[in-house]
Amino acid sequence: MPKNLENMRKVRINKQLKCDATYHIDECIVFRERIIKEKNPIIIANVNGFEIGLCDNDKFIELLNSEIKQAKLCLEGKPNKFMEFMDCT
Repeated sequence: MPKNLENMRKVRINKQLKCDATYHIDECIVFRERIIKEKNPIIIANVNGFEIGLCDNDKFIELLNSEIKQAKLCLEGKPNKFMEFMDCT
């Protein structure tokens, strides 16, 4: 592949990755605020066809905060887990 086309491809991928990171941050923030606002929310996760109730809301908020942090690192162009995950999918 010519160098110019390769550079254009990388720019397109970086733009898409930043768009995905921004969307992911917004999703996490909305979900985190909803958990904080509700007194006793029940979070249901579907894992391999089984529904599992998650009751440790503080831990879930911690995970959302970590997701937000990693996606923000992606927007800053720093090494991050969000980019690694998106590269694998």
